[in-house]
Amino acid sequence: PVSRELNSTDPKYLSTSPERDQKTIDSLSQRFANPFAGINKIYASTITRADLLRPYPEFGSIREADANGSSWYHGMQSRVERRMARGYTFQAAYTWSKSMDATQYLNDSDPSPARAIGQFDRTHIAVVSAIWELPFGRGRAYGSKMSRPLNFIAGGWQLNSIYHWQSGTPLSFGNVILRGSLKDVPLSGDIRSVDRWFNVDLFERATARQLQSNIRTFPLRFGNIRGDAQTKLDLSAIKMFDVTERIRLQFRAEAFNALNHVNFNAPNTTVTGSAFGTVTGQGSLSRQFQGVMKIIF
Repeated sequence: PVSRELNSTDPKYLSTSPERDQKTIDSLSQRFANPFAGINKIYASTITRADLLRPYPEFGSIREADANGSSWYHGMQSRVERRMARGYTFQAAYTWSKSMDATQYLNDSDPSPARAIGQFDRTHIAVVSAIWELPFGRGRAYGSKMSRPLNFIAGGWQLNSIYHWQSGTPLSFGNVILRGSLKDVPLSGDIRSVDRWFNVDLFERATARQLQSNIRTFPLRFGNIRGDAQTKLDLSAIKMFDVTERIRLQFRAEAFNALNHVNFNAPNTTVTGSAFGTVTGQGSLSRQFQGVMKIIF
């Protein structure tokens, strides 16, 4: 479903200027005596020219959801796997993809939703996982004749790891003015920081010069301007304790985001705000430890 405004001002009255068109803004925002005043208390005494130029000026906003949205995905998926043998297994997966969608109108008068890079697009995703059963203890390569007390401590250990990395999210700026080239907006990693995530100098930031009452041409999102990539390494150690022939204890020590890597939220994209282009939040949890004890019978 795609939401759209049915009762919008006729586009022929909107500005097509790449700069702020104050004459058009003033004209459409000018107020007149409301011809519907007195019919119902919902009507104010005055009404703007923009509202009078709606197809149905007596109703204001009329929105509907059309089932004409679409999305599509192309991807290359690859995997390398070493199956469990000698107590060890390994798997690495990589996806290179592109997600597109058309689920939002750039202008209410447009005939169809705008095609744009998908908001959930992640160009690169890599996941590596491994399990290693330590070769010590009864039934293992070393210490198969280990005493019961020693096996209770040193035998039956398993180490696990999962590493995940993915590209950041595409950014969206709204109906703004860019004074330069889109390719110059991203900053290289050596100069990018949380205080300046992209080149803010290319955007018109003055509130008094922002676009209004115009036909929008600035795209919805950009595949080359993205938020922070996401990285996480999870580790765990598992120990099995044989209590009786039918009862076992399992202990798990787990570390989430074990390296305590900071994953940032997307930067602020409000061009008129003082925080524009800065990152003000963390996008994932800090390092966490967890211990689990489970009885298996």
